[in-house]
Amino acid sequence: MFRRRTILLLTLVLLILFFITTNYLLITLSIENEIGSKSVEEFIYQKLEELPDHYKLLPSQYNNEIPESFESFKISSNITNKIDVIWKIANSWTNNTKLIDIKSKYVGDILLMLQRGKIIKADIDSRGTQLKLLLTLQGNQEVIFKPKWYDRNKIIDGPIYAGKDRYNSEIVAFYLSVILNKPLCPISIERKLSLRNEILPVATKRLLNTALIENNRSCLYGKCFYCNINDPICDDDNSSLLGAVIINFKANLVNHRSPWQRTYKKGKNALWQEFPDNYCNIVGQKISRKRLYDLIDISLFDFIIQNGDRHHYETLDDTVLWLDNGKGLGNPYKHHIDILAPLYQCCILRKSTLKTLLSLTGGRLTKKLKEMPGINNLITSEHLKAMEDRLLLIFATIEYCKDKNLL
Repeated sequence: MFRRRTILLLTLVLLILFFITTNYLLITLSIENEIGSKSVEEFIYQKLEELPDHYKLLPSQYNNEIPESFESFKISSNITNKIDVIWKIANSWTNNTKLIDIKSKYVGDILLMLQRGKIIKADIDSRGTQLKLLLTLQGNQEVIFKPKWYDRNKIIDGPIYAGKDRYNSEIVAFYLSVILNKPLCPISIERKLSLRNEILPVATKRLLNTALIENNRSCLYGKCFYCNINDPICDDDNSSLLGAVIINFKANLVNHRSPWQRTYKKGKNALWQEFPDNYCNIVGQKISRKRLYDLIDISLFDFIIQNGDRHHYETLDDTVLWLDNGKGLGNPYKHHIDILAPLYQCCILRKSTLKTLLSLTGGRLTKKLKEMPGINNLITSEHLKAMEDRLLLIFATIEYCKDKNLL
């Protein structure tokens, strides 16, 4: 009798355990199926809908490292110092923490010299794949000139790296780096020049060899991977051409291939796209922790302007610089979430970076951008709104990482 009761009791316990285990497995498999059926992008957009209010409101206290206003960026009509002194000051700022001293009283003078300094030499800049000029300004300061190809309202369709470089993206990127308290972009400003009157008279022979006249307008096609005689850049009817002038600072840079480089081949994924769950561990074994943090910082910056063409990057004394930003501001109605892959695959972030991002909520990012010189000529209201939306998507990605207990 006792043995029969024991058997019945054991049978009952086993049945209970069976039902509990079965129920648990069904729930677990259901969750895993849901996770497996959802992309990271879908999870991030879900988090965007659930985003806490503190990510959306104007912060009660600001990051003290970011100036309340950028008075030093105001461009006056007069240079307050000698030209050679101005360039010496500009080049003295270059180190592994900054390419510009945003609080210096000479910022306005340097921007003015970039805009109006006399061009004494013009040459081809053969670096990269796009048409650029290497200009020498009075005082022997070299600058890079990227011409305007598109109107600021132009929407670039296609993949994230589609189209020619946008000159305004270079300048807005410089402003954004300052606002993010990471002044690691070279100083840049909009400039109007004349190929006919300012460039061709001082052009090198190899640059002159790419000059032509179309419809009585002076044109150049340069020398680069995509440069073509059938696709030149030309003066307008007033013999003027807009573009970005970017200071060509002197430093010993080291070039690196980005771990999150795209294949640039339709239908072919890179390793970071094929193995998203383990990829960060692979990268972390090859580079330092500091470098990984740097690459995550630059991915946030790239995401805000939508520069998805970061195939290589340069370092100065082991710090990643934010160079070559011409592929931003392509489409304000599209957010390429995979630019944030370094963040959502690694789920680490500097506290200082998060603090800065939180100080720009509630429209303060737009407010800071609108303080910058000539900003209305460079960016549309649609792009400004898109940048605000992308800031919220970064916060949604942070919440996604928190759910994974990784941040």
